Amino acid sequence: MKQAICHRCGQPTVEGLCPKCTLEVTRLASCPDVVEVVICSVCGSRQIKGRWQLPDSSTVEDLAYQAAEEAICLHEELAEPHIEIDLRKIGATRYQADIDIQGIFRGQSASEHCEIPIRIKMVACERCSRMAGKYFESTVQLRANAARSMTQKEIDECKKIAQDMADSGYRGGDNLSFIQEIKEVKGGLDIILGSTQLGRRMARAIMERYGGKLLETAKLVGKKDSRDLYRSTLLVRFPKLKRGDIVSYRGSLYSVAGFVGKTTLISSLREGRRCSMSEESSETVEVLGNKSDAKAAMVISEDEDVLEIMDPDTYQTALAARPRDLPVKPGEEVMVVRTADGFIVL
Repeated sequence: MKQAICHRCGQPTVEGLCPKCTLEVTRLASCPDVVEVVICSVCGSRQIKGRWQLPDSSTVEDLAYQAAEEAICLHEELAEPHIEIDLRKIGATRYQADIDIQGIFRGQSASEHCEIPIRIKMVACERCSRMAGKYFESTVQLRANAARSMTQKEIDECKKIAQDMADSGYRGGDNLSFIQEIKEVKGGLDIILGSTQLGRRMARAIMERYGGKLLETAKLVGKKDSRDLYRSTLLVRFPKLKRGDIVSYRGSLYSVAGFVGKTTLISSLREGRRCSMSEESSETVEVLGNKSDAKAAMVISEDEDVLEIMDPDTYQTALAARPRDLPVKPGEEVMVVRTADGFIVL
């Protein structure tokens, strides 16, 4: 059998080029002519693989290093690759990545060197551009019930829910998931949003948390690419009751535990029994107080049904019904809520 000859160096080989020539003509890695790192000049977000991502603790140098590392394409037959990157700043927005690659190629030690110029490109991301242009698609209006106003705690919690949902949506890839403005207005709160979908999700989330009714309306504001453009308004009307309210219902005392649709979930203060209350009942039931107003009171004496306690404000003695199976002895403290009809023990 005739032995093959390497047509490049003339040395004997099994077939084609000899291993030495094969290694010499093979590119172990390919590097692009230039790499761009795109960063939002307003919020610091960066564009990775065509998608904007929220900023983190990474520095510009970290992003340039990461971009150079991800731009390297290794030969599929290069085993045990080891990559060293030396990043140098060569201008205000320019870096140079000197890259040394080592590994095993077809049983031989192999190495290669390449350089990647890196440009830092500062632009305004889509989100910041729209926010700067006062763009919005929906407004979530939170309004109190005729029987009560929104509390400051509710307002603060709704602001946090709105911000958390907007950030979560943006991290999930929705560039329109942003808050254009939050305004405290007479009777409640207006949350102006870049996305109708975000507005609907937010209105439902707030209604699930606080109960109430939701009404959505839309207004035609123009056309884009032959499609009608609408701006939606989502009104969430809070219910009369709020979490923690203590109510007298069907001869017993209950606390409001939560809401499911138009139904109010309540828990008996005496027996701990859970049940629900219809929308009609929740609008007419008497509110005696709220668990958030509870204070600690010392127990002076007790029997099976009644506790004698010390008024936490006047230090005079008072009587209060004892919740069933409440383990308490004289000298210990219980949490009580003052009402027009006396104290309620929680």
